[in-house]
Formats: sequence, C-alpha cells, structure tokens
Amino acid sequence: MVSIPNDAAEPATPGACLRSGAGAGALVGALLGAADAAVAWNYFQSLPPSAWTETLPVAPLDLLLGILGAGLYYGPALALLGALLGLVSTPWLRSRSVARRRGWVLAPLFAGAFGAALFWWTRERFYPGLPVQSPERLLVLGSCAVVALTVALAVAFVSARLPAKWWRPVPALLVLGWVVGGAWIFVDSRASATRGTLNDRNADLPNVLFVMVDALRPDVLGCYGNRDVSTPHMDRLAREGVLFERALVQAPYTWTSFGSFLTGKYPRRHGLLRMLPGERLEQNVTLQRHLKSAKRRDGETLRADDYAGAAFMTGALSHGSGLLDGFDGYLELMKGHPFVQLDSRFSQLRSVMVGPSVAFKVREKLNPDFLSREAADWMADHGNRRFANFVHLYSTHTPYDPAEPFRSLYVDPNYTGPISAFYASTRQAIERGVYELTPEDQRQIFHLYLGGVSEADHHLGLLLAELERQGVLDDTIVIVTSDHGEDFGEGGRWEHNHMYNSNLHVPLLVRWPKAFPAGTRVSATVESIDLFPTLMDAMGLELPPVAGPRDIVDGVSLLPLVRGEVDRAREFFYAEDSTYVAVQDERSMLVLERYAVRPDGWALALEHRTGRIRLHDLEADPLQRRELFQGIVFAEAASAEEGERQAELREKVLAEADRLREALLAWNEHMPIDVEQVERSARDIETERAARAKMDHDARELRRSGVTDEREMRQRLAQLGYTQEMMEYQGDLRELVLEHRRGNHQLSTDARRQ
Repeated sequence: MVSIPNDAAEPATPGACLRSGAGAGALVGALLGAADAAVAWNYFQSLPPSAWTETLPVAPLDLLLGILGAGLYYGPALALLGALLGLVSTPWLRSRSVARRRGWVLAPLFAGAFGAALFWWTRERFYPGLPVQSPERLLVLGSCAVVALTVALAVAFVSARLPAKWWRPVPALLVLGWVVGGAWIFVDSRASATRGTLNDRNADLPNVLFVMVDALRPDVLGCYGNRDVSTPHMDRLAREGVLFERALVQAPYTWTSFGSFLTGKYPRRHGLLRMLPGERLEQNVTLQRHLKSAKRRDGETLRADDYAGAAFMTGALSHGSGLLDGFDGYLELMKGHPFVQLDSRFSQLRSVMVGPSVAFKVREKLNPDFLSREAADWMADHGNRRFANFVHLYSTHTPYDPAEPFRSLYVDPNYTGPISAFYASTRQAIERGVYELTPEDQRQIFHLYLGGVSEADHHLGLLLAELERQGVLDDTIVIVTSDHGEDFGEGGRWEHNHMYNSNLHVPLLVRWPKAFPAGTRVSATVESIDLFPTLMDAMGLELPPVAGPRDIVDGVSLLPLVRGEVDRAREFFYAEDSTYVAVQDERSMLVLERYAVRPDGWALALEHRTGRIRLHDLEADPLQRRELFQGIVFAEAASAEEGERQAELREKVLAEADRLREALLAWNEHMPIDVEQVERSARDIETERAARAKMDHDARELRRSGVTDEREMRQRLAQLGYTQEMMEYQGDLRELVLEHRRGNHQLSTDARRQ
C-alpha cells in the first residue's frame, strides 16, 4: 500500500524519503489520470451525434470510471518513480519536514508529467503536422514546460502547507480507486472474448484479409510486368489467385475511394465526397457491417458476433470518417491510437490518453514492422474463429521514406541531391517553381517510391505467413488493391488527386481457391464498386436490402468474368472528385467540371469556350499525354486551310464527347445526390485561387518579356511548375451557369407578369 507519512517529526531516513516520494508520485498519478481521462472524455463528447454508439464513453459515469482506470494506469508507475526520486534525493531532504519532502518530489514529477501531457494535448491545435524538432513545435514544448513548472510549484507549495490530517485518508482512497478501476477494466475488456466463434452459420464461410496499399500503381509490380521491382508476395497472390489487369477506382483520393470499395456504391450514392474533419460516411452498409447481418442463400442470417473484425490503419484513413463502421476494433498508427476495442469504454478512453499513446508511438518507432505485426498478432488471437481483417499500408504514400533494407534496393548510393524523402513541402516547392528538379532528383523520388513498394510487399508477406502458420490461408479471401495511383511529374502532376488514369488505375489481386482459380488474369475493365458484390457472391451471401435510392449497390459480381461466362462487366466507367466528373470506356475518356455535365452548362462551355473539359483517346494515347478538347475545340486556327482541317477534327472530337456525355447523363440520372450539389472544400478553392492568381501574374510577366506564342507560353509556365490542369483553366463556368439561370428565371417571371 502507498504510504503518505503525515507526522511532521518523522526522521528523514531513506525509508521516510522513499515513502514521501511514493506518496507524491501516487498523488501526481491520480491528478494526471483525472486530467487525462477528462480530456479523453471531452474528446468523445465533441464527436457529432451521428458518430455516437451505445458503447461510446460519453456518460458521466464513464468519466468517473475513466478517472479511476486512468489512476490505476498512472498511479503505481508514478508512485514507483516518486519513491526512487525520494530515495535518491535523501541527502538533500534530511533537513526538510515530511510535508516539504513530499512537495520537493511532487514538483518535478508534476512538471514533467503535466508538461508532456500539455504538449500532447496541444499537438493538433498548434502547428499540427510539423515534426517535434521543428522550431515551432519546440517553442510550444518550451511554453508547455514553463506553464507546467509554474503550476507544479504552486501545487507543491500548497501541499506542503496542508495540515497532516488532510493526508491521512489519501492512501486508502488511492488504493480503493485502483481496485475499483482495475475491476472495471477487467470486466469491460471481456465483452468481445468469444466474437467470431465457429457455429452453424459461419463455419463454412471464409475469413477476409483486405490489404489496401495506399497510392500503389500497378505498373510497379512484378505480376503486372515490372521486372525491376521485387514484389514476391504480390506476385504469388497473382499466381495463386486472380489478377484484374484494368481495375479503376471511383475517386483519385482516399476517403471517397474507400467509400466505394467498402459499400459497392458510386461516390454520389454513398455520399462521402470530401476529406475534411467532421465528414462522415452516413446511411450506408459497409462490408464489415454486412458480415454481421447478411442473409445466406440457404435462408440463415448472420448475427453480430459471427465475425470478429479489426482495422489496422497507417495514414489518412480515420475511424472518425465512418468508413470502418462494423469493425469491432481499430488501430491508428499516425494518430497514435493503440488498439481500440469498440465495445470497451475504457479501451476507447485509453486510445486518446497521453501515456498509452506515447508508449504506442515509441513502440512503433522502434519496430518498422509494427503495424503488420500487430495485425498478424490479432489474427493469431483469432485463428480458430471467423474474422475480417482490414490492413491499410502506407509506405507507398508520401513522404516516400522506406525503411532499410528496402531503401537501398533502389536508391542510388551516389546520389548527392537534397531529396532524402518527398514531403508535401517538396512538392509545393516544385509546383511553385522554387526548386527545379534535376533528372537525378526525379529518379531519386521514384526510387524512394519503389522502396516503399517492396516494403509494402514485405508487410503483406508477414500477414500471409501468419495465415499459413495457422493453416487458414486457403480458408481466407485475400484481397490486395489500392485506393488510387500516383503521379511522378507526368504532365506536371505529382502525388494524386488528379483525374487521370495514372491515379484511377490500381492493382487488384484476389486469392481464395474455392472461387478464384489460380493464375487467372481478367483483361476486361472493372471498378472498385464491384469488389463488395463479388465477395458476397463468392461467400454465398445476399446483398443488403434496398429501401431507397441510397441503398442500391452499384457494383456487380465479377465471378462471371472470372469464370469466362461474360466478356465485360459494363460498357462505361465513372469517377469523380469535388471538381470533376469523368466517364470512359475502352476507347476514350471525357472529364468535365461539374457544371458542364448538364445541357445548359455544356452549351455555355462551348459558346464561351470556358470550363475545364478534357477528352483523351485511350487507344492512341493510353498514357494521356495529349488532350484533344482544349487543343482542338477551343483552339484558334492560324490560317483558312488549317481552319478547314480543324473544323473537321472539331466535329469528330465533339461527336466523341457527345457519345460519352450521353452515357454520363444517363448515369447521372440514377445518382441520388445531384451533380451540382457537391461542394468543394474551402481548402481546394483557396489553393486553386492562389495558384491561379500567381499563374496569371507570371503569364503577364512573360508577355512583358516578349513571350507571345501560346505554345512557348505553356512551355515556360510548365517550367515554372504549373500543372496541365491549371494551364487549361478557362474561367469559372459555375458562375456563368448560375448567372445564366438567374437571367432565364427573371425572363420567365417577367413573361408571366405580362
């Protein structure tokens, strides 16, 4: 038991100093636990009501029990640290009273514990995203230290002057709190112990391992024809399962693309169209949620505990987005959330507490295989049960900073340039023209990416090895794919969020011997929305019931394609982001800004030669290096002879655009969210306006310097880092369309009055 001496005359022996230190440490642990639990509880209180679940720790009782549990987490550890500090400090404490000895130890413990906690609590409020060693974050750290030390001295001063009788009940209260908190944590953690137990409903169904490798291009994998990159585990899946040669995602960025994978729906049906704090996937049945209630073809219905589900996430994907609805637990590497069991209230509180999060981050930094090992350990714990495991790998995403030995596989040891990783700041410097890449720089960036590709393959290998160790690999559907591709300077584009097939084309590998024959390659184009219905078809489960337009699953099962019963899944393929809508088939691709989709917007775009419109001939130009629409339909002819030839080309381009736009309009009619309802984020608009204003300024300066030829102007702007999309900008079609509609409305009103 912690002993807090309260006899001011007690001799300052080593034992007495040890007891004083232990008491001070226990008290600091209780205070820190109370503060940390309160901050965590307030975090969950601040979530939107749509994110609240039955087990979310938002009730006042959750706060009380959280304080007790957190006290148990911090109290004994800080009591031990305080005891050691008191023992070491005995020579300096011999002349002090018991109260002053306690305060002497309490001050540094309090300052250290609360300074660190304060720094952690402010990480997303002050200079988020900057590394700890940056000057800004070091300034915050120093400020937190000063505040914590000031408060610590005040607390120590007050505690040293409290009457001894006030301290007498403290030890018993602390121990009682630890006992109650420990009992609550034990009971609270037992809820999911049997989830996934085999029974008559799930015994003949497979496990699911869904591996999403962020920003992975297919052309960097051996199984897709690349002989310079080592990807043995993905190549193995291709040999032992099905490889889809042309799989397209529904959006060129993470959240919206994930939404389509996990619901089988196009973006304007599932509704998660932007990546912003507070944006959530609502009113949708996700893949994992469906595994808790799906109806089998034999009439039986799965129950909530028939599948255990967990998600192991690295980067931008957040549990708060609603994308992982139905999973029973999750881990978020970048946010520092240790594994969270969602039916445990204390597990959720602990996930945002300082101590567990810092310990988690330290473990992660010391082990480059941390995420895949955690996912493999979770599968080991569920090896004799039914499970669905979602693993999000991030080594192929910026900053392209692979661990060894994967880095050295590709990076030139003789490279002496400034790029050791590719951070967003590097990309921004390139796009602004602040830094001009050399050919060696470009190779370095791509080689860093390739290191991440092999690192991701290594992590996949660890997961497959665990399934083999358990003997359940052939009883598990293994899916490997990506949420989007990546650009490496093509057309001035870097990273992703570009409506080109370099971003939309992703790898898709599926292995399960019972439904996906080994060595099968599917050449027909498929979409990410097809994965959900394909898995349900393979598992013998029906799709979610349809009560309204938002419930329709847009995807189709790909098993007929896999078995060779049909030669294509559909004729046209669609993608969208907050600015563009795209349609393509095997021949061509048309990209329109949203206000050019409807007939009046299309007519105004042609009449005023405005709007961002692109048409690509995919047969002649599969890499989309040449854009046809702006270069032909909106171009001015230099001579009469060229004008005749251009008029003929213009008619062909318009005819092809009309063919694709007709398909787009037909598809658009079935989307429950209107094409013009999608709002661009304030960040997207601000970034584009700033870049456009700077480009206009630079173009004026180039004209003043004598650049008058349009082709030379585009070349010079490209050298300054402006992307192809920015140079294609022809004005704000949205404002033109809305002004036109207001004018037509006024004419109609005037006509009715007359």
